[in-house]
Amino acid sequence: MRNIILSAILFIAVFPLSASAHSYDSDTLNVPDRDENLILMTSKGWEWEINAGLNIGGATPLGMPRELRKIKSYNPLLNGSLEGKVTKWWGHDRKWGTSLGIKFETKAMKVNADVKNYHTEIIRDGDRVSGYWTGFVNIKYSSTFMTIPVTVDYRISPRWKVRAGGFFSLRTDGEFSGYVKDGYLRSGVPTGEKIVYSDGQRAAYEFDDDLRRTQWGILIGGSWRAYRHFSVNADLTYSFNNIFRSNFTTVRNTLHPLYLNIGFGYSF
Repeated sequence: MRNIILSAILFIAVFPLSASAHSYDSDTLNVPDRDENLILMTSKGWEWEINAGLNIGGATPLGMPRELRKIKSYNPLLNGSLEGKVTKWWGHDRKWGTSLGIKFETKAMKVNADVKNYHTEIIRDGDRVSGYWTGFVNIKYSSTFMTIPVTVDYRISPRWKVRAGGFFSLRTDGEFSGYVKDGYLRSGVPTGEKIVYSDGQRAAYEFDDDLRRTQWGILIGGSWRAYRHFSVNADLTYSFNNIFRSNFTTVRNTLHPLYLNIGFGYSF
């Protein structure tokens, strides 16, 4: 799914440029700039767009958890998005509008950190052992979503518009996994049996099946129209719910996806 999204982004990026490089005089060739049906819909206040972009961010807790002692590295990974959107502009001046879209996107990150008394569950000799980990932890989070954003739009000028609203996302696949090393696990309780991992020894963990299927939250953003059909977009999204199911208690800090999407769009 991620490769399909990135390929579509590349196509949308190259197509307007190649079309511009090979443009012809529409009067000479008798080729209209736009389809008559699109012109009619535009005259009635409808606008159709295809947007592509990259998500930058991560699944973050509310506030800095006391178990987290140091973030050693952060990698946002390459998270593509592809969206089709329709906007209905209202009133005589067409400054206010309502937008509805459908977006296919990935949200991912990699984090390396040092923690103390971090509650988790590791795989040891084929068995799962839960407890409190102190030491190095590697975290990889990745999810692919089908997202439906709904926004209220305001046109500041012919080139600038802003928007605010909400979104609902359905996860199609996902991963939350990693490993621990250079530390020890207190089995069961903070004073339990000490299981030491040293000299590069690792223990893996995996919570893919515990990820929540749905996400919902708020969206704010804006667009700048660089050319007649081409625009640059930026949208900030924040999910109100945890990435894990409500009955999952192994990771006790709630993690909320917070992402900035930066990209471009083509208006028909």
